[in-house]
Amino acid sequence: MLAMATLVVGLFGSPRPAHTPPSEATCPTAPVKTFVTAARACPAVEISGSADAGSVSLDPAFDVSVAPAQLARPGDGGALLSGFASDGRTLFTLPVATNGAFHLYVPLTGASQDALTRLTLAYGRNSTQRDASDGREQSAEIIPTDESNVIVAWNAALYPAIRVAEKPDGALIGTGSGTSTFEQLPIETRARVLYIVFSDGVRSFARSIAIFGR
Repeated sequence: MLAMATLVVGLFGSPRPAHTPPSEATCPTAPVKTFVTAARACPAVEISGSADAGSVSLDPAFDVSVAPAQLARPGDGGALLSGFASDGRTLFTLPVATNGAFHLYVPLTGASQDALTRLTLAYGRNSTQRDASDGREQSAEIIPTDESNVIVAWNAALYPAIRVAEKPDGALIGTGSGTSTFEQLPIETRARVLYIVFSDGVRSFARSIAIFGR
């Protein structure tokens, strides 16, 4: 019988992003043009996708902390990337270039990250959006196939993308995405616990999961 992983609650503190900046007081929030900050890392939403004359698309977003130099500034773009709260408030708008793929770190405070429930990307008559999940539990089944390999299975209908590491802020050992209720990601690891970040498309949530039998 295949062994099922068990959820370890509270091992790494808050289930929200593992990347916690030393101080948000000196960090900017979108839109940003120029700024000076002494912070070494600032909270942001990592957003990627594509925009051109034919179509627009948005990948699942992740909450991260990055160096201030990496934060997105408004550019000369024909597409418009926007983030909204559940009450309809606009949290940010950012022009995006329409020459294909983009990858941005949009600066938002932790409170704004928590409030974010919708992302939209519009260009001409084309538009797309991603909506946050209803907050159901983030969980995964980790199935050991041998002493060096596992399969991570999760509900991608609720959480369309995941990132996997062996420890908080550790190097990624796997990334997965999909749409099925039992998406599977093979990973080579001898770890006893995996640290998984689940994206609901708009926000991300971190969980540590122990591998049964290791």
